[in-house]
Amino acid sequence: MQREKGTEAVVAPLPASSHLSASSLPLLFVFTASRRRRTSDSEEKESWDMSTPEKIEAAGKKKEDGNALFKAGKYARAAKRYEKAVKYIKYDSSFGEEEKKQAKALKVACNLNDAACKLKLKEYKQAEELCTKVLELESRNVKALYRRAQAYIQLADLDLAEFDIKKALEIDPDNR
Repeated sequence: MQREKGTEAVVAPLPASSHLSASSLPLLFVFTASRRRRTSDSEEKESWDMSTPEKIEAAGKKKEDGNALFKAGKYARAAKRYEKAVKYIKYDSSFGEEEKKQAKALKVACNLNDAACKLKLKEYKQAEELCTKVLELESRNVKALYRRAQAYIQLADLDLAEFDIKKALEIDPDNR
């Protein structure tokens, strides 16, 4: 049985009033398909259903939503928005040069913001991994080095923390 695109399946046990006895079938479920309503096309669309400009726009919107949640102190929800934003633009092989630049800037910003959330949530290993992703895109990103050093300190890896702080000061000696 195939479901129509845009529908969802609801799984429910067979009602007790059914003409089939529970003893004759160990487990039976009824499947019902229903249409799911979208609140907004770009917000609910899957990334593979979007054009490149729609993906970049959706990622930007999720980033802004994350920023508002972060400012409100809702770090876990903000992190989810940043992660969703990055998912929209993760696969950029079909992007043009200008779109790749926009996507890269969004990836850097969202991963840095997500790392800030993870630090607030005391999820230090995830913060370190996110900062490393940023540094793979921009090896001289001082904010990523600083946040990764914060994570390393909490993970008791003081040598790596010191290395990142020294590198950040080397790149931007006036940033104290």
